[in-house]
Amino acid sequence: MKCAYGSNVGLLRKVNQDAYLAATIKNVDRISYAFAVADGLGGHLSGEIASKTAVDFIKNNLSTIRNYFDPEEMMSFVNDINQELKKIGDDEPARLGMATTLTMCILDANDLCICHVGDSRAYVITKDEITQLTKDHSLVQILIDEGKITQEEAEIHPQKNVITRALGTDNSVKVDFYRYEVNPKAVYLICSDGLFNMVSDSEMQAIVNENNLEDSAKMLIDSANKNGGNDNITVVLFDPLEGVSNAQ
Repeated sequence: MKCAYGSNVGLLRKVNQDAYLAATIKNVDRISYAFAVADGLGGHLSGEIASKTAVDFIKNNLSTIRNYFDPEEMMSFVNDINQELKKIGDDEPARLGMATTLTMCILDANDLCICHVGDSRAYVITKDEITQLTKDHSLVQILIDEGKITQEEAEIHPQKNVITRALGTDNSVKVDFYRYEVNPKAVYLICSDGLFNMVSDSEMQAIVNENNLEDSAKMLIDSANKNGGNDNITVVLFDPLEGVSNAQ
């Protein structure tokens, strides 16, 4: 497994409320890999706490899962994160209403599962195409699904950052669960909206295809800042090769 990752506050925000994870998970006699991006929501430092809490919960508890490809078990696990966030909000009034998106990928041999809540995204990138593996839980996505706006109109819609689902807002959360067969010739990307709102799919594809993972992570973040950098930017890239790199 080879991966590269990085997070940047962007040009306009004072606090980075994104968090990410790239970890090896030992579960009985199996070794799997977990990758995640969480984009915190809420004023002051609440969003930062929400995203960090989600990532820390995954890191500390994922090895207790018996089957990463059991949708019910994984959805229950993500709802446990949701309950952890709710408890913090209930115990600390200043944190009430804090929330986070979560896009978590688990790679086990030739299988990939994704648990997804919110509008962070997972992509698969090959030489020929870039494909979004998750579906945004957002107002503009609803409008697209209803045929009221096009994808092009969604990209410039004034409410494109309004999400319809997040961890921490309700007592339970509906989790999207995906399972894919891994393409060994592809690179997988997880990112917060600070990347894809600033960098087009075609530009992301070109950067990843033309550079190694470490340089790609740096260049994706640099491109987002070059194009405005109006939000926090977090990138996690992984493929089946050996090694780990960190991009800031």
